[in-house]
Amino acid sequence: MDRYEEQLVDADRRAMAAHAGADATSGHQFLAGQIWHTAQALGVPTGADVLAVGSGSAQLIGTTPVTHPTASMWDRSVPWQAQTPPRWPYPAFTVNHQPAAPRAGGPFAVQVISQVGLDVHVRSMAAWSYQQRRFHEELTTALDRSAPGGLVFALANHSILDNAGLEGSARTPWEQAGQVADFLGAARLPSHALRTEDLCDAPADLMIFRRHTPGLGSLSAGLVVPRSQWMPGAGIPVTTYYRSHREHVLGLPMTQTDQWDLEQLAVIDTKRTWQHRLPHVLDQITRTHTSTAETRTVAALDVGSASGLASRAVHAGVGSDRPRQAADPVPPL
Repeated sequence: MDRYEEQLVDADRRAMAAHAGADATSGHQFLAGQIWHTAQALGVPTGADVLAVGSGSAQLIGTTPVTHPTASMWDRSVPWQAQTPPRWPYPAFTVNHQPAAPRAGGPFAVQVISQVGLDVHVRSMAAWSYQQRRFHEELTTALDRSAPGGLVFALANHSILDNAGLEGSARTPWEQAGQVADFLGAARLPSHALRTEDLCDAPADLMIFRRHTPGLGSLSAGLVVPRSQWMPGAGIPVTTYYRSHREHVLGLPMTQTDQWDLEQLAVIDTKRTWQHRLPHVLDQITRTHTSTAETRTVAALDVGSASGLASRAVHAGVGSDRPRQAADPVPPL
């Protein structure tokens, strides 16, 4: 390892230490409410088994924060298992008092993956490669233990979605997931959405996947996520998804050059409007896919899959538990 790479490794270690020591409880609790609201709106029944793994998994499942945060991106976090609440809105959960078994097998109606280091710009090649590989391994595992029609919510560093393979190239890390699940949509959280520390400034994505129901196949053709393109005027790849869903980026995207002359993506939200705007985005994704799920109910009955989650109609009155400000227009950037 040359001197330059050693400096990048040291920078990654400092950033991960800042990530581990920061308090992200309030942000995780807000995201938990949005995730579980969206899960119900997409048809997940009450009493179904759910699992959360990764950073902040306890808060994301609706229980108290753990006292031993993950200190390194190489460590495995404690998973937490629960059942969907008997009433809404969050946090009316029935939660196991103990962490889930290390090899909890499912099937699960909902899973939440919260990537360790999701708001850290990793700079060394070793850390970057590990971050990418580890996420796709975790996503594959989650999809394997999903019930038919089950949902996977993935909180991940923006580089995961931005490295879906450039348009026109044969390479894509998403092919395996695309064989068993659909990509329903995503929202890009701004820099410092969860942690205020200077070293925790990477944007993060909240992505939603749905496992195929046997006999119904995929909702869409092609790969599970859109491909990537070079950001205009910059040397970094960005997903094409937000090109047609600009309102799903909860801030102003721009590039910044760090002290190692590396370009990094930032999403600036100086007025802290992202918590106001995220419910709009998730409701938009929900409306798009619940209409599809409803039209597929008859087909599910025809193939004997009426019990699949994808065939369940959206619950009545789901929108009524949104806070009043969620009905306001999305503020301009």
